[in-house]
Amino acid sequence: MVKRTKLLIFLGLILLLAACSGEASSVKSETGVRTIEVAVPPTSKPLSWEENGKLVGYEPEILKLVDEKLADYEFNLVGVADSAAEIGLDTGKYDMIAQGLFKSAEREEKYLLPSENNGASLMKIYTNNKNIKDMKDLVGKKIVPTTPTGGVFNFLMAWNEENPEYKIEFKTSDAGLSYADRLKEVDSGKYDALILPSNLGQSKIIENENLNIHVTDPVKVFPTYFLIYKTEENKKFAEEVGNALKELKEEGKLSELSIKYYDEDVFIHE
Repeated sequence: MVKRTKLLIFLGLILLLAACSGEASSVKSETGVRTIEVAVPPTSKPLSWEENGKLVGYEPEILKLVDEKLADYEFNLVGVADSAAEIGLDTGKYDMIAQGLFKSAEREEKYLLPSENNGASLMKIYTNNKNIKDMKDLVGKKIVPTTPTGGVFNFLMAWNEENPEYKIEFKTSDAGLSYADRLKEVDSGKYDALILPSNLGQSKIIENENLNIHVTDPVKVFPTYFLIYKTEENKKFAEEVGNALKELKEEGKLSELSIKYYDEDVFIHE
C-alpha cells in the first residue's frame, strides 16, 4: 500500500509538471511580487545590447523605469534573439518581449499590447542628394537593396500599392551588409538612397565615418510596443504597463531616453 501511494504521488507530480510546462515562467514571491520574464535583443545597439554581462540600451532603461512604478512586479531581463523571443512569447516561456515592434492586426489578436507605445521607429531616407526629400523623389532612383522581409520591405510594398503613380523600383538581398556598409554605398554614389528606421545607430555611423549623407524628415512613423503573453492574469499587467508608460511620457523621461540613445526625441511625432 505504501509503495502504491508513493507511486501515485510520483505520477501526480509528473502530470502537474507537464500541465505547467507551457505556461509563462513568472512566479510570485512570498511578498506577492510577481516576477515577469522579459526577452530583449542582446545585439541590437542602441535599442538593446549586452555589455559587461549586463543588458543595456534604450529599452532596458525604459523597462527599469516601468518596473520602478509597478510595486507588484519585478522584471527579469533575458537576452534573446528576435525570432526566438517571439516563439518564446507564443509558448508562454516569456511574459513580455521588448524589441521595438510595430502594432499589427495579427499581433493585437495574438498578444496583449499596452495602451501606450514605448517609442517610435521613424522611417527616413538617407541620401547623397539633397533634392531627395520624400518618397516621391525616389522614383527612378537606385535604392540600396533591402532584406526580403521585415519593416522596410513591407513599407515599400505598401507604398507601391497605395501610390501606383509613384512606384519605386527596388531589389532585395540577403547579403547581410552592416548599416555602416550600406551608408557607405550611398556616400560613394553606388546608390542614390537608403531607407531605414532611424533608431539603428545611423547618426553615430555618419558622424564617426565622416559620411556626406543627407537625412530626410520621417516619411513614416511607426509607434513601437511591448508584446505581452495573452492570459486573463496578464490583462491587468498590460493595463498597468500602459499607465506607467503614460506617466513616464508626461514626466519627460521617455523623451530623455530617446535623445540619449537616438539623438532625437521620437515622441514629438505623436
